[in-house]
Amino acid sequence: MLRAQIAAGRDSTILYAGRLIQPAWMEIAEMKKSMPQLATKRTLPEVLETIGTPGCPLPNLLEWAKSLDALQPWEHNGFIGWRALSGIFASNARGSVSFVIGSGITRAEKVFAATEVAVLLRNPHVDEITRDLLEYYQSCIKSGRTDLNVSFIAA
Repeated sequence: MLRAQIAAGRDSTILYAGRLIQPAWMEIAEMKKSMPQLATKRTLPEVLETIGTPGCPLPNLLEWAKSLDALQPWEHNGFIGWRALSGIFASNARGSVSFVIGSGITRAEKVFAATEVAVLLRNPHVDEITRDLLEYYQSCIKSGRTDLNVSFIAA
């Protein structure tokens, strides 16, 4: 039941990683202010913020996930927690997926490269344009090109 809630809705998933002029998540926040077509797009943190955590001292799943970031070593705690949540989010994507992908996209440091690309490529519910973009991203990651700097906002 919880797994099904970690979804943005059809044609509403937006994934991000790395840094363009500023961190990609900040770029999305800025774009949402001036682009009405982004109003229906949801990032993983936006979705997690809407999911309550009854019986837990933290108010929502986003705050729970953020609490993992403080655990050390991060790559064995926070990174794995975010990978699990991101994998679920990507597996629940339907239709077109939007992307804001910047620089520094390595498997060791970015959930996008470590999890989301592979999960989306296995997801039979994403559209053909999303698949084409994913194949490009996968090719870049495999060849060690970490500075992608590509954004695509699906109509």
